[in-house]
Amino acid sequence: MTTLLLIGSLLAVGCGGTQKAENDQTEDGLYSGKVILGSATWIGYAPLHLAVEKGFAKEEGVDLEMRTIESTSDIANAMRSESLQGTAETLDTEVIDKSAGLDLVAVQPLCNSNGADGVVVKNAYDSLESLKGKTIALETTGGASLFWFNTMLAEKGLSMKDFDVKSMSAGDAGSAFVGGQVDAAVTWEPWLSKANHTDFGKTLVTSKEYPGLIVDSLAFRRDFAEKYPKTVQGIIRAWFRAVQYIKDHPDEAIPICAESQGMTPDEFKEEMKNIQYFDEDMTKDYLVSGKMADIAQKMSDLWLKMKITQEPVEGKDIVDPAYYQALGK
Repeated sequence: MTTLLLIGSLLAVGCGGTQKAENDQTEDGLYSGKVILGSATWIGYAPLHLAVEKGFAKEEGVDLEMRTIESTSDIANAMRSESLQGTAETLDTEVIDKSAGLDLVAVQPLCNSNGADGVVVKNAYDSLESLKGKTIALETTGGASLFWFNTMLAEKGLSMKDFDVKSMSAGDAGSAFVGGQVDAAVTWEPWLSKANHTDFGKTLVTSKEYPGLIVDSLAFRRDFAEKYPKTVQGIIRAWFRAVQYIKDHPDEAIPICAESQGMTPDEFKEEMKNIQYFDEDMTKDYLVSGKMADIAQKMSDLWLKMKITQEPVEGKDIVDPAYYQALGK
């Protein structure tokens, strides 16, 4: 059953005073209250903050609030308690939450890592194969970096068992490498640049060579999205407007975006070089084509294999392009 059919079935329920008011609210698919999205601090979500500050969301009929929550588990708990209607997170995290019983749906890709993530190595190593048996630091409990790293290993017929893995967060992994404690690390900026500035290290490979694997996306509780599809579409439109505004008016947009992330405009501009915001053309290629659902499926398969999750997630179940496809209708 499609999303729109499910919405139609909701419209047929209920009668009377209070119920009629609820039906009136769902009939046009708009939510009359404040929509709260939770996200960590990350430049990939800055256009959502810009959409609020410039009034794009309001003009699209959405009273949107961005709430910064650094812990992914706290975001998931807030979604379960309905304190949040949606979230901006990495797709792999949303797959993990879905497997754990949080019924959410990813409706729009937001940001693609375009060199922000990488593998740093000592100068003596020129390939992943040459690192066999060596110490490598990376996050092993989940995360986009772990998915990306395992994807690269599979291409080369390798596995994590081929390395002496030291489990730590991506930031700590970068710090450990720069401190000379490990032979390699899977990390992100600014640690890639810091590694390149040492006299012993370099960046072996970055996410720029693997587009579409490390992606952040906009997701909602499924019950909310199905009841208020036009609100979801309004936020997607506001996102596209914000992305375009950054392109057309960078001198005004970047300071607003930078402030939302606690950065200076120069810092923000430097970090922007390593990401790509999804505009409409990129969205068509990634979301509508089915690529995003395929990646979500591969994430689920890997998390099950690594016992990070217990229940399988169907990529086509968690990723739904219908909201984007219905824009303007």
